[in-house]
Amino acid sequence: MIITSLSPQAHISISTQPNEVGPVAVLEFWVQALISQHLWYREQAILFLMDHLCKTAFQLMQEDCVQKLLYQQHKNALGYHCDRSLLSSLVRDRGWQHHPSFVEVWFAWTVLNVESIFEEDSQLRRVVEGELVINSAFTPDQALKKAQAQLKLPIVPSLQRLLIYRWAHQALVTPSDHPLLPLIWQKFFLLYLHRPGPQYGLPIDGCIGRRFFQSPAHVNLLKEMKRRLTEVADFHHAASKALRVPAEGSEGPPASQAGTPGYLTSPELHTELVRLFNVYILWLEDENFQKGDTYIPSLPKHYDIHRLAKVMQNQQVILCLSQDPHFVIGYKSV
Repeated sequence: MIITSLSPQAHISISTQPNEVGPVAVLEFWVQALISQHLWYREQAILFLMDHLCKTAFQLMQEDCVQKLLYQQHKNALGYHCDRSLLSSLVRDRGWQHHPSFVEVWFAWTVLNVESIFEEDSQLRRVVEGELVINSAFTPDQALKKAQAQLKLPIVPSLQRLLIYRWAHQALVTPSDHPLLPLIWQKFFLLYLHRPGPQYGLPIDGCIGRRFFQSPAHVNLLKEMKRRLTEVADFHHAASKALRVPAEGSEGPPASQAGTPGYLTSPELHTELVRLFNVYILWLEDENFQKGDTYIPSLPKHYDIHRLAKVMQNQQVILCLSQDPHFVIGYKSV
């Protein structure tokens, strides 16, 4: 383990001052130093630091510098463990067999994005979706095997390592009050509500997502996801009622807010999150999206049709879910 008198956070803070190297160089230094340690993924202290570094990179909008270092780690792990991605390898090595997800949510977010880059670069997702579109009787497993043969990939992740399942599982285990949770669900819906028809010279048809959830186990997973969305919406509804604005002239938050994260101290914010997660429930349940006969502008307002249209066009929507201007949860549309 690295011994230093300067913490990563302090080092990054100093780097932003005039004539210093800047935060990107410091982030790269620390990530490289940590992942160069032998069996670094088994060290709780290292994972704790990685989680904080990933959070800082997100806040500074400098995730690329962390992702590029983990990308090679992912490819190495995929090659060494055959069908196991970087994150799943780490999870198994740490003994977390039941959920292929991390409790270090910022780190999990970063690694899943790295795996997404690999899935895109290898064209794996594009070809799997194409096989499902062209061959209506194919199961996801059959489409994956066909994609492996077509792309001549020596190693391909197993079915459960596809990102549509990875984001689903991460959404299930991320705490209700974590600021990344809305974005994790959005990542899932970008895949679930994707309409790949035009990519293959076919007319715009239904969303592809339900094709990945046909087996009994995956049908149950969808039911579990709906239950989880309902739980999260209920959590924020209760929180919106519990929070109270301090009386004028009072100091500090009321007792009920003690220990509440700074990004979750507004009743209005919780109310907006209730609305958002209820929208997600509608998106998950509505089977018409999968049939291709839905005219988006005609949907009721509570479907949040502007956000829905963006997601169906594979555009990440800005989610401003923080009162802190230095901590905006979201991305610019791409």
